[in-house]
Formats: sequence, C-alpha cells, structure tokens
Amino acid sequence: MLRAVLRWADLRAALLLFVLGVSAIQGCPVPRVQPHQVDRPIGQRELARWSRILGVPAPELRERVLDVSAEASRALDTLGAPFAPFYERTLTTQRWSLFPLADPDPWWMHVEGRRVGGPWELLYRPNDPQHARLADVLEYRRIRGTWNPGATAPRDSYPRFVDWIARELLAQEPELDEIRVRFSRYHINLPHEAPDDTTSWHFEERRRR
Repeated sequence: MLRAVLRWADLRAALLLFVLGVSAIQGCPVPRVQPHQVDRPIGQRELARWSRILGVPAPELRERVLDVSAEASRALDTLGAPFAPFYERTLTTQRWSLFPLADPDPWWMHVEGRRVGGPWELLYRPNDPQHARLADVLEYRRIRGTWNPGATAPRDSYPRFVDWIARELLAQEPELDEIRVRFSRYHINLPHEAPDDTTSWHFEERRRR
C-alpha cells in the first residue's frame, strides 16, 4: 500500500514538473518585435533613445532588433512544437506582453455632460477624485478594458461603452440633456527632452437624451 502511494506521489510530481516545464516554454518572454511596431512614433522614440545609449546608428539597431527577435521567436517555436497538442487541449497558447513599453503620450478619458443650452461639465476623469462619477464601475479592470484605447485607436467596444455610460448618467441626472466622451492625449516629457505641452483631443462621441 505504501509503495503504491509513493508511486502515485512520484507520478504526480512528474506530471507537475512536465506541466511547469512546457508552460515555461510557452510563457517564455521572447520579444516578438514586428517592423510596424518599431516604425510607430513611440517605437521610433525608443529606437532613437537606445541608439544614443548604445552608440549604434538607429537604422542598424532597428535591423539588429528585428533579426534577433525573429531568431529567438523561431527557436522558441521549434522548442515548443512537440507540445502543441498539449497547448491546444489545455488552452494555454495565449501569450501576453505585460506593460512592454511605457507610452509617453498617454490617453486620458473625459466624460462630460451638459444641460440644454449650458456648458459642458466634467463628470468623470481617471485619477481625479473631484470628478469621479461612476468611478467604482469605470475603474474596475474588466470595464476599463472596454474603453481604454490601444496605441492608435479606441477598442471596438468603445461606441457601445459610450451608449451604456450615457444611459447610466442620463438616468441618474434628469437635468442633463447630452453626454460627451472624449480622450485628451498629452506628452510626458522625458529627461533631457525639450518640453512639449501639446494636448490634443480624440475619439469624441456624443449621446443625447
């Protein structure tokens, strides 16, 4: 009996070791850098910054980064290929890049409302306790993913999000006649960078009562 228990314990340990090993391969943080990512404005800024730090010309550094990324990706795919059936059956094929690059040009959502003929009033803005209408809901991580834009455009769910928040706010505030949601984009100045106070507005959506 004891021998059987030990054999099962050994088998379970081996299975756990296998799962940890193949999961480590799938989750290995190999940077899969694509040309369009390097060529975006934020990619160009980072390329210029690291070109200065490393003393390598930007065009040469760009090609090196893409070559190393492609080689590393091929090596990881080859290493993980024998375990493809395991990944498919356990649904562990998705890889995430967790905060791969801080964007110095962030988006800042503004939710505003106005009465008939009146001025726009700020109702909600992230990290602004003075304007925090529906903050408990909007800042919940699963809700935030519906409105927080990507690098260049809003999420596909953004219009539906505006429909929903307009219904909520108009129901709570009978005196409001219209809701506007839009994003400001501003620049965070990096060390040794010329000051840039430019702010622009994007993705404006309005809903009337």
